[in-house]
Amino acid sequence: MKIANHNIITSWSIFSTVKRNAIESEAELIDDLLKSAKFGNWDRVWEILGEPLSPNHSHLLNVIPQSRRWCVLHQAVFWNNAEILRRLLKYKTCDSEIRAKRCMSECGQTDKLTAFEIAQLYRHTNMSAIIGGVMLNSVLDQRIPTYHQYEGFNEDLCQSMVLITLSSYKKAFHPRPVDPNRSVFNILRDIFQDLETRPDRWKEVKDIVADSVYTVNEPKANAISECSTIHEFFSQVVNCYTDENNAIYRFLNMAFRRQMQQGYRPTGEDLAMGPYCVMYQLLLLFWGDLPQERKPTYRKMMMRPEDADQYRVGTQFVWLAVVSSAVREDHTHAFPTSGPTGDVTVIFEIDNSEPCLWQPRNIEKHATFKETERTYPAGGKFRVTQRQRVDENEIRVDLKLLPN
Repeated sequence: MKIANHNIITSWSIFSTVKRNAIESEAELIDDLLKSAKFGNWDRVWEILGEPLSPNHSHLLNVIPQSRRWCVLHQAVFWNNAEILRRLLKYKTCDSEIRAKRCMSECGQTDKLTAFEIAQLYRHTNMSAIIGGVMLNSVLDQRIPTYHQYEGFNEDLCQSMVLITLSSYKKAFHPRPVDPNRSVFNILRDIFQDLETRPDRWKEVKDIVADSVYTVNEPKANAISECSTIHEFFSQVVNCYTDENNAIYRFLNMAFRRQMQQGYRPTGEDLAMGPYCVMYQLLLLFWGDLPQERKPTYRKMMMRPEDADQYRVGTQFVWLAVVSSAVREDHTHAFPTSGPTGDVTVIFEIDNSEPCLWQPRNIEKHATFKETERTYPAGGKFRVTQRQRVDENEIRVDLKLLPN
């Protein structure tokens, strides 16, 4: 199996600039945080998270790492301590709807259960009342922009979900020490090379992808788990994305789009999607079985007028999400997401002629529907070259894919 085509290999050198990551230190913090919550050492939990109004590492609050089944909130319910639970719910990052992984405890099976449901299972009525009296946490209502400005964009700092996933599942993805000065791109490249050369590695990654995505979509988790070869695993990851009727499709791009340089607030679903998102990004960047497309592609989006107005000639921007497009305009449609939509139809025609790591990949061979789909890896950079208003409710925007 080829790792990548010639254009990708020769372009790796552009990512040689020294950048920083905190994968090793955050992996230790996550382990410490979850152990402390499990064994009731709440003083240490507060040291790690900081205060609700002046948080420190509160973006880790909803993490359920590779070695755990419950998050901190689930553990608080187990300890049946009202003060602790109320304090956790004050963090803006706390997702009260987060669901447990596959798990059998002394109170029974807790698969996919929220903290409220676990409280009911344990008959901790006080805990149930506290959570039941809380409105859906604001972590679920974040305003997510359709793109990020290219000026001042930091390739590594804007990959919060990727970094937290690599920290949470480090044992599977990157068991060796991670150089804190290595760029995220080069770390992902190392992981992919490891997957292709170490038979034990891809199986372990397959297992954690299936395990984590189970809370979002059980049938797709089972399909991934049943793969018996690396090629079958890779193909199934791509195929899951192309099935537009499942939660994996809907929530993958929300997980990517919610990433921020500062103030990152991932939901439980974002973090459950993390290993799958990392795996799909690896395939779009490095898997030689997905050819690059140089012809123009088309993308349709439904937007609010104020969002559509941001796409003006000369604007350079980054789409943090994986972006689907088609080589035929009549195959384009507004893809379903969990994000904001609007009444304005925007048709993007994208020039992909310049060789680039982020040229869209031809995923037809592995897709559920054969619709000439071409998919951009997350983090593609674009320039608006032309804009035309067709009528009151439709705008056409020409884009140029920029070299990374």
